Order: sequence, then structure tokens, then C-alpha cells
Amino acid sequence: MRLFISADIEGIAGVATRDQTMLDGFEYQSGRLWMTDTVVAACEAARAAGVKEVVVADSHGTHLNILPDRLPKFVQLVRGKPRPLGMVQGVEHGRFDGALFLGWHTGSTHVSGVLGHTMQGRVIREIRLNGRVVSEAGFYHPLIGHFGVPLIAISGDDQFVDETKGLVGDVEAAVVKWAYGTFAARTMTPEASYDLVAETTRRAIGRIGDFKPYRIEGEIVLEVSFKHRPPAEILSLLPQVERVDGYTIRTRVPDMVAAANFIVVTLAYNASLA
Repeated sequence: MRLFISADIEGIAGVATRDQTMLDGFEYQSGRLWMTDTVVAACEAARAAGVKEVVVADSHGTHLNILPDRLPKFVQLVRGKPRPLGMVQGVEHGRFDGALFLGWHTGSTHVSGVLGHTMQGRVIREIRLNGRVVSEAGFYHPLIGHFGVPLIAISGDDQFVDETKGLVGDVEAAVVKWAYGTFAARTMTPEASYDLVAETTRRAIGRIGDFKPYRIEGEIVLEVSFKHRPPAEILSLLPQVERVDGYTIRTRVPDMVAAANFIVVTLAYNASLA
């Protein structure tokens, strides 16, 4: 078996504030260690359950957070950005039996969740696929499905787990903290969370035949609503882009790969203005 993991930091046990997620922030070095060891726990549990190879996509911020020298030898690591498939780059190489989204968070318009946002918090307010509001998990679920990979397990706070199960269905889930608000949580210790993530990984692999890839068939209507007007104004100059209102654009793409490419370009354009 082969397993794919995409790891973020906001949903990691112990992380509650923005400073812990930023390169020069308070406790960032601790946060990246907790993120790394969460991934290690899942990888080692997967190995014990018969998985031969794991590909991990570092998917937070610079995408250079996970400490490579702490990963087991059977793991390959995807690092750096920008990259065409964003948070799930690497899923396109070979056949994977399942995927895990570890340390993820709620979407920007969800009512709660620790550090909730969608793609890039200072830029994007909301994303819709065929009229349906999606979080990052809701966006990347059909993208891994495009490559025939089912989502089998997730970890994060309680609000993320509730939101994501509503979007993707019955997956195994590790709730490692409970949101009090955007910057406050009751959290497991990192060490305790590793045990829970490992057990969740084992359960998911134990019923891996229950999970099926989710793929959106046919043309996809992608809508992106920004927090400020200029991105919508400039991107609507492209011939394939329609401006819906002052903050929102709409485009039609043939599949989720094209949708991911469009989001990557959108974020790279906005980063160039920073």
C-alpha cells in the first residue's frame, strides 16, 4: 500500500495563535516540531499496518515547515511553493490507496474554528465549486479524487472535523483540540495527540475498502470571493473570467486540476503585490 498525507499547522495540537504559525513568531519552532511529529506518528502507524511508502506534502505557509531529518526513511517529502496542485502536490505520482489531511482547519466563513481561513486568509473570503461553499478540505477532496485517491482520515479541532465530515462524509477523524474561538482552544498535549493520530490512522487503514474517491464529473464552475476589490477587478480582465460583484469572480474549468491551477495563479498574483 501507498499513502498520501497533506499536513497543515493550524489544526495541530498545541497551536492556538497566529504567531505559532509564522516563521518569526512566538513558538513557531515548537509548532513546526509538533506538526512534524504528528506526521511521523501517522507514518509509523501506517507502516505498522502494512503501508510500504508514504508521500507527505508540507502544506502550510512557505511549505517548508516539516523537519525532513525527523521523518522515517520510507517517507518522501514535497516541499516549497508555488506548485500546480497546491496542498496536495505529489498525489499525482503513482497510485495511492488513501490520503490523510492532518492539522487542517475550518474555512474562512465557518462560524468557528481555530485560525480558520480558506487558502490565504488575507486575500480570499470564500470559494465555491458549482455553487457550493468549500473549505480547503472541501476543495482538495475532489482534487485527490481526480487522481483516484480517497480521503480516509483527518485531524484538527472539533469544528474542523464537524465541517469536513459535512462536506466529505464518513472519514476517520482525530479531534486534537476544541475551539473556543479564532485564537483560543482547549488542546491535547502534543504527545497525547500523536497517540490519537496514530490510532486514527490504524482505524482508517483497517477499513480502507470503505472509502471511495470523490470526483466532480464535467465542467466546474469556480467562484472566488476576495476580501478586497482589486483582485476581482484585475483578474476579471482575463477573457475566461466573469466579475460577479465587486469582490467575486467566476470562471469555468474542465476539471479540478485546472481549478487548482487557477487558485495557485490567483494566490501568486496577490503575493506579488504584498
